[in-house]
Amino acid sequence: MAEKGANHDSLARVLWEQTRQQGYVHLYTGDGKGKTTAALGLALRALGRGRRVAIIQFLKRTSIKTGELVFAERMGTPSFTVSQYGASRFATREEREKVEASGQTVERGWRRAREMAASGGYDLLVLDEVTHIVKNGQLPLEDLLKLVRNRSASLELVLTGRHAPPELIDACDYVTEMKEIKHPFHLGVRAREGTEY
Repeated sequence: MAEKGANHDSLARVLWEQTRQQGYVHLYTGDGKGKTTAALGLALRALGRGRRVAIIQFLKRTSIKTGELVFAERMGTPSFTVSQYGASRFATREEREKVEASGQTVERGWRRAREMAASGGYDLLVLDEVTHIVKNGQLPLEDLLKLVRNRSASLELVLTGRHAPPELIDACDYVTEMKEIKHPFHLGVRAREGTEY
């Protein structure tokens, strides 16, 4: 009788290990604030557990660095990287020209994302605002779905952005929709350092 219980415990442990080593796909979408913030929270949790984390942000690059970019630079560890590709939607024309001249384009970021997703060198990869580059035609949806399907088996993949298409929602394991109820922006409050960026 004891042997049967020991076998059950052993099998349960094996199944738990297999599940722990399987990567899942998260999607944070919707019109509310908090998509990037949720992804960063998950990244922080993974870092706390010794995981290797990379964040690629699309359409956020301006002359003002985001707090997460500053934090990654301060940490100075190869186990946590944040990189930005493509000018922010709020960038000035001059900032857009500088981004293009720097080579930090959406296309280059997408190539890097594909490499990271397939490499097995990361435990968690965040593709921030990736749905926007699909919506505006800079990335075919099929290319994103292919990355989801062909990623390293152990990679935890996080996708963020508004307007997630149904096909992407179907391909993800966790899907959370952020819904705006109230936001100070509607009262004329501009984005605040350390809160919105």
